[in-house]
Amino acid sequence: MGVASDSVHRGAGESIGSFAPRFIMGRLEGFTKDMKICLTPALLPDRKKKTHAYFPALAACCATLEYFVALHRGNLNAAGWPDVAAFAERYMRQPDYDRETIRVLICAFRHAVAHRGIATGVWVDQQPGNQQGRRVVWKITASTKRPACQLTAEAGVLTRDPPWPTPFTHRMLIHLGALWIDIREAARQYATEVASDGPLQGNFDRCMQRLYPTK
Repeated sequence: MGVASDSVHRGAGESIGSFAPRFIMGRLEGFTKDMKICLTPALLPDRKKKTHAYFPALAACCATLEYFVALHRGNLNAAGWPDVAAFAERYMRQPDYDRETIRVLICAFRHAVAHRGIATGVWVDQQPGNQQGRRVVWKITASTKRPACQLTAEAGVLTRDPPWPTPFTHRMLIHLGALWIDIREAARQYATEVASDGPLQGNFDRCMQRLYPTK
């Protein structure tokens, strides 16, 4: 049962061009809060060094990025990595977030944290061509170093976590402190653009109609 209120909703009397930027900035406020919580150092009883909520932070980054991709393209269905790459090409640092970096980020890490909560194991690249067969592991930090995501050639063998020695050929470095700021800045650029761009407003409106159906 709903609660009666005399207050108007935040979009009352506004055009979609006025509402969209406010909606986007409101989502960024929540994203900023979540990331600051995740990246606040915490000392666990069984550790000598402080740690962070690395994978919840990475999950928040990927989900928030996909949300803005959906609003931008006007479709809330699951976005593929090419959709994310197109958004990144328009709004995010280049060449930091080129198509290959986005593909690995989404296919190797977004899917893992969405379905398992952690990117455990070695990701074997199935992309046809020179990349096929690459075996990717990760290093995730709270740093603001850039590029925020970087795939580097690094041959080695995992021995600590797996049930048997597992070889890898590459490592993905992810600096969450830079990644979330870059996503935030991309969303701000998108918010500015949608305020005066008719087609983008139409895309945004289609998503609102699905999120908040009137019938």
